[in-house]
Amino acid sequence: MSRPTPQSVPDREVPFASLQAALTVIGRTPAVLRGLVGGPQGPLKGTDDLDAAVREGAPGSTQDRSWGPRQVAEHLLDVEDIAFMDRVRRVVDAGVGGERPYIRSIDPPARLVAGGYAERTLEDLLGEFEQRRAADVAWLRSLPAAALANEGEHDRAGIFAARDLIHYWACHDLLHLRQIARALQDTLAPFVGNLVMFFEDD
Repeated sequence: MSRPTPQSVPDREVPFASLQAALTVIGRTPAVLRGLVGGPQGPLKGTDDLDAAVREGAPGSTQDRSWGPRQVAEHLLDVEDIAFMDRVRRVVDAGVGGERPYIRSIDPPARLVAGGYAERTLEDLLGEFEQRRAADVAWLRSLPAAALANEGEHDRAGIFAARDLIHYWACHDLLHLRQIARALQDTLAPFVGNLVMFFEDD
């Protein structure tokens, strides 16, 4: 999956509209995720059928199928706190005293196994994700602009501001939603016959 190209923002002044757009994406992700993978309204009935179909995929596809749609849903719930909310809180709180908290990387695949997510129903995962995300977005929207300038230091990425993390959060959501959509597309594409010519190569 391609990475977005970082854009230079003069004097680190992030437009208000950009932050609001990021928060809007973050707030809408649970509904989009449910539409793609959840319940009787999902594209395929039964999460096992959906994951199995995606893993089988199109012959010759190079798409990474180590995670099916179910695992992406598990991952989004798992990192909600440790990769995002916890980090934003630490950066915002530490910034009051002029400190810069040190943020360590995590191992997402290992966390999915240790967290026991596979033992829970998809509906349970989606429901918890929706509830937590709604509360998290409300808190993010309550932060004063000055708090978003507080900085932390990541062990791989280096120094970042709270507002950078919020923008990354939105990009992270979109990356994984695109991962699910592309996997579903690759699964259905072999059945379009000659109409495949209308698909763009990417």
